[in-house]
Amino acid sequence: MSSKKIKKITIFIKIIDNLSLQKSIIKRLNPNDYLSDIRKELIEHNVINDMLIYLKEENDEEFGEIEREDEMNFLLKDIITIKEGQNILYLKRNYWKILSNQFKLDYGRTMSIDGIKIAEKQAFIINNCELKEINKYKKGRIEFESKEDWMKKTNLFVDVENGNNNITNFAKFGLSVVNLQDKSFINEIQSAYQYTEIGKVSLKFSKQNLENLKLTDEFKNDVIDAINSENPRERFKKITKEYGQFIPTEIILGGKVYFNDTDIIGEKSSKFYSFNYIRLLGGKHPDDENFDEKNWIESLKNYQNWECIEFKNPLNIFHLLFDDLRKQAFKSIGKRILYTSTENCDYYLNESGRHKNFELKNIPQNILEIIHDEESDCDIFATVVDTNANSKKVFFNCQILRKPNTKPSIIIHGIQKSFQKRRYNLKIKIMIIGYDKDFNFILPDTISVELIKNVYDPQNLLEFYSIPLKQKLNSMVTNGIPFFGIPVLSNLDSSNKSIIIGHNFCNTLSSNDFNIDVYSYCLKKKRYDKLPHFVFCTIIISDYPTSNFYASLPFNFKFLRNPFIDLNTSNISPKCVSLYLSKNNNYNPIFLSQKINQIKIKYLNCKCKRTCFVCKNKKVKISRNESDIECIVFD
Repeated sequence: MSSKKIKKITIFIKIIDNLSLQKSIIKRLNPNDYLSDIRKELIEHNVINDMLIYLKEENDEEFGEIEREDEMNFLLKDIITIKEGQNILYLKRNYWKILSNQFKLDYGRTMSIDGIKIAEKQAFIINNCELKEINKYKKGRIEFESKEDWMKKTNLFVDVENGNNNITNFAKFGLSVVNLQDKSFINEIQSAYQYTEIGKVSLKFSKQNLENLKLTDEFKNDVIDAINSENPRERFKKITKEYGQFIPTEIILGGKVYFNDTDIIGEKSSKFYSFNYIRLLGGKHPDDENFDEKNWIESLKNYQNWECIEFKNPLNIFHLLFDDLRKQAFKSIGKRILYTSTENCDYYLNESGRHKNFELKNIPQNILEIIHDEESDCDIFATVVDTNANSKKVFFNCQILRKPNTKPSIIIHGIQKSFQKRRYNLKIKIMIIGYDKDFNFILPDTISVELIKNVYDPQNLLEFYSIPLKQKLNSMVTNGIPFFGIPVLSNLDSSNKSIIIGHNFCNTLSSNDFNIDVYSYCLKKKRYDKLPHFVFCTIIISDYPTSNFYASLPFNFKFLRNPFIDLNTSNISPKCVSLYLSKNNNYNPIFLSQKINQIKIKYLNCKCKRTCFVCKNKKVKISRNESDIECIVFD
């Protein structure tokens, strides 16, 4: 039967609020209409708002809730309760929606020196949220271990024991915009506070259940425009300022009161604490500084007196994009230096030609996960430094071993003119390059790079090969833009385990052509040998904020000594070293020896009896009078 032919009946609409019934609202409705249509009608006539949910009475004072997505499957007559001749429609306030609106849970947030700031623009709409009553009373003490720790805790990220890397990065960004030398700020970090906390409810949405989130059209369009812009990184920074850094996936609501720790002596001055002895979050504030805990707790029974007292599990706003758009976003920004470290290595040189496979043991777990993530497309750059400034007649070479589906490692060779068993203490300087899937490009220490991969796999094996490079290296050198390279092997076996691969960047005689000269030397045979299959990775650091961290250093020449650079006079400890030849003069292959105090040019003797390509064609050595060689270092 059509609903139009059914006569409307009188409905008593009762709203349950805090388990008590409010006054009834009387309305004539069609019992054969679906609940979704009833909702539209009641909202249109201002009878209810969109924060109410339908209830079906099971028995006295026990109700079942009708999910919003099921309202189109239930008729009004299916949930009406008939009591004493009255047709009663029960509804309940949707508290998570009320609280979400009150505290703008679907707005991004940014850490700041003055606490969490809510974004101006809305990135997402939260369609559902888990609300859980906790009624938790807690007392404790807060002290600060560092500037970042201060920022996290004063921004209400109290539960930071798990070392959430996202929280640390958000804190770094917040600290980057303040004067950290301010006396009152330093005093604040040295302070400690007692607190009392009343947690009333938690509001939580699952990171794995993102269908409950809907992108606003404005945010989606701004992201797409940024991807297609000429400078995506700057456009995404602007988006971050407008839409916030993150959305907390769980918020604790209630009240919290801070007291100065009585063990701390001295008057505090702070923007975070509003007066000397106490600060309140939530609850009714006293008229003076005399705090009545009993009355304060009583005032928290009313949800309108609650405030946010803790944030948990923050998620970068760009992580909430659907997969394809998220991938396009971080790829448009380009790659950056994700991690750097220096590790110690004990190297036992006990056999000529033998290598050491140095495992990346001390890399944090989150970085290891990034390395193994195909989307991040990571590459590793490494430099080997001999810590013994006085060790002679030895230098070290390294290349990356990247077998499929395994953890990458660093292959280290010790090269001696005459073999002697020795033990060396080395430092391995490591840089990891990849896509910034965590969108931390706004951090003050972010270094973006361009990464180029060239595969060496010629049909005819050669001892010396020039890989064409499209970038104009002369303009990069002139403009102070550093560039570096490293060979990467996909396997290690008897054919290549004694091979070291050297390289330098070279300007050919043509004004537009630049090459990477690569050459290999076999430590077992003591001669130049055929280059193995490998990939050569080049990074170009084009937007590093200051040139104080890289330099082009000249070589010194002394009688009977190979050219060298004295690092003691430059105050630089390079993470990467690059050799650039502005002329193609058929130089003998050049290897660089890096010690703690100097970088030195090394030439290797070849026992081919002048039969190999290198010995026939590459005979020139760098002389004092030449100015076409530069050593570029990145600290």
